[in-house]
Amino acid sequence: MIMKKLIFSLAVSGILFLVFQSFILNPPQDPDFPAEVKEVLKASCMDCHSSGSSNSKAPLALNFDKWNDYKSSKKISKLEAICEVIRENEMPPEKYLKGNPDKALSDDQKTLVCKWSEEESAKLLEGN
Repeated sequence: MIMKKLIFSLAVSGILFLVFQSFILNPPQDPDFPAEVKEVLKASCMDCHSSGSSNSKAPLALNFDKWNDYKSSKKISKLEAICEVIRENEMPPEKYLKGNPDKALSDDQKTLVCKWSEEESAKLLEGN
C-alpha cells in the first residue's frame, strides 16, 4: 500500500514538473518596445492582453507575454490591428473604460502607438 502511494506521488510530481517546467525555465519575456510605447501599453492594454488576465478572450486575440514568440507575419498583422482598434476607439473597450476611466488613451498616446506600430511593421516587412 505504501509503495503504491509512493509511486502515485512520484508520478503526480513528475507530471506537475513537466507541466510547469516551461513556466519556470522560460518565463514570458517583456517585449522590446520603446519605453514610451511600453508605458502606454502597460497602462491601457496589458491588463487584458497578457497571460495573467482575468479576461479569457483578450489574450487569445493579442497576448503581449507571447509577443516575442510570434512570427514576423503575425506581429505585422497584430501591429496593424493595434493601430486600427485604437484609432476606431474600440480599445480599450467602452465597457472596460466605465470602470477604469484612467485607462482611456489620449490623442497623443494614440498617435504615438500608431506611429510606432506603422514603423515597426515597416521594419518587419523589410526583414522578410
